[in-house]
Amino acid sequence: MITGAHSIIYSKDPEADRNFFRDILKLTQVDVGQGWLIFGLPPAEVAVHPGENDEHEFYPWSTT
Repeated sequence: MITGAHSIIYSKDPEADRNFFRDILKLTQVDVGQGWLIFGLPPAEVAVHPGENDEHEFYPWSTT
């Protein structure tokens, strides 16, 4: 059973997308340094990284 996940969204404009998650969706976040934000989606989280493609990453986890 999947009980949580970490997702990475690659973006051509990561600052704008981080602002969207923070300011529009009002997601809680943690700054892990130098403006890198990880947003809470309990029981999951999502981060926005710079990227030039439409590929994203999904890392499910389980406590069992």
